Amino acid sequence: MILASSSDFSYKSKLHQQDNLLETIFNRITLPTFVLDQNHTIVFWNHALEQLTSHNKNNMIGTQNQWMAFYASKRPTLADLIIEGGKDDAVSHFYKNKYRKSPLIEDAFEAEDFFPDIGGKGEWLSFTAASIKDENGNVIGAIETLLNISVTKQSQIALKESEERYKQLSITDNLTGLYNKRHFTERLMTELERAHRYDQHFSLCLIDLDNFKQMNDNYGHLFGDQILAEFGCIIKKNLRNSDTAYRYGGEEFVIILPGSLLDGSRVVANRIRVDLVEKIFLCDDDQNPITLTASFGITVSSSEDSKIEELIRRADKALYLAKKTGKNKVESLVTSVLSAGSP
Repeated sequence: MILASSSDFSYKSKLHQQDNLLETIFNRITLPTFVLDQNHTIVFWNHALEQLTSHNKNNMIGTQNQWMAFYASKRPTLADLIIEGGKDDAVSHFYKNKYRKSPLIEDAFEAEDFFPDIGGKGEWLSFTAASIKDENGNVIGAIETLLNISVTKQSQIALKESEERYKQLSITDNLTGLYNKRHFTERLMTELERAHRYDQHFSLCLIDLDNFKQMNDNYGHLFGDQILAEFGCIIKKNLRNSDTAYRYGGEEFVIILPGSLLDGSRVVANRIRVDLVEKIFLCDDDQNPITLTASFGITVSSSEDSKIEELIRRADKALYLAKKTGKNKVESLVTSVLSAGSP
């Protein structure tokens, strides 16, 4: 019969006390925390993590099921990747554009991600994983701490959406839903700079509703607003994704058509013109059908254009020609450089 010495019992007692102390410490940490050994087995799973994930420590400690608390299918956690060497390409594969190296702890990583399987509606978590090393510098495990940042993240998202809505409202005409004149000026300057830089062209189309003032006088401004709003819809329906339309002022509209020369822009203008001609408007005070037409003036950017005013002036002259020669038509005017280059 072999009897253990009192020193053996004393050593085991100290180890047991240390384990209990570590468990107490981890459970007093308010950050959800878990620890893995070098075999990816869970050795600690604290109370805060139980509350976050609804996974009881008794079901987790001693297993390699840490993934189940965070993901719908098996995959490594950040702590697992640390144990496997913490290589950038491996971390990037699972947390692309969502992680960074910790500025505080060498060989540790920090990340943020949305976990749809945590809680009723999912949670945003910030988490840090670092290696645990022995006295010789060998990795013997990893620790990962997590922080629920859902409230902060949702506030950031709401603020960003609010800023986007405000920006959109600030550049949009609220009657027609088209962009407003201020945004047109900014966009036209950008398009002219781009055209010069890449030796490209774009078309500018000015539109004016024919006899709109008389329509307003006869049927009232509310009916006039209805016409403007519906004409805005007609314009948007006929644009390419790259084209942008603006309410220039009153009953005047303007379209920027990137990469489009005269033939292409005339096709777009005529589609809009025909759709308007075929549109029947009805005023509440008068059930007789009302029709309307529009005139169009088109120009194409040129290397000679140094200011946006030159383009606008040229398109305006083409529009004036359309008005003067009968209305309900599309006219164009280009520079001598473009005319000389035309076939």
